[in-house]
Amino acid sequence: MVRMIVLPIGIYTTSDRFLYLVELVAECEHINCGSIEKVWLPHTYQGRECGLKPHTYCTKCGLVKNLSSEKPKSIGYYMNILAEIKQEFKITKVQTRLISKELENADLEDDYAIDKHQQEELFVATVEKYINLPDWVVRKFL
Repeated sequence: MVRMIVLPIGIYTTSDRFLYLVELVAECEHINCGSIEKVWLPHTYQGRECGLKPHTYCTKCGLVKNLSSEKPKSIGYYMNILAEIKQEFKITKVQTRLISKELENADLEDDYAIDKHQQEELFVATVEKYINLPDWVVRKFL
């Protein structure tokens, strides 16, 4: 099920696993708000709430920067994993190209919008979309 949600900073689409910012994040060249204007938001560590912590945000689109220790990987990391999957299984060049184009368009390296866990979920979902492999097989390569 996919639906659209209109929020103050842009338009989101939701599916059963993801919340995507469609419009503003893809075009935004994030400008940090600085150390004085940080917003205090709940902070969790290893699944436990640890109170509030100051978070920076983008002054253009309003997106709050991800402060988790799971920093996003570069797109090259996921392209190398795709190459390993291609060596292990019979995957055509067309399938590889479709997956790589979709990952490029997803803007995986945006540290304001996405963390490592979300990147992995997006990668697994994209690979499953074009290749008939179960998610546990794809996760084995991560």
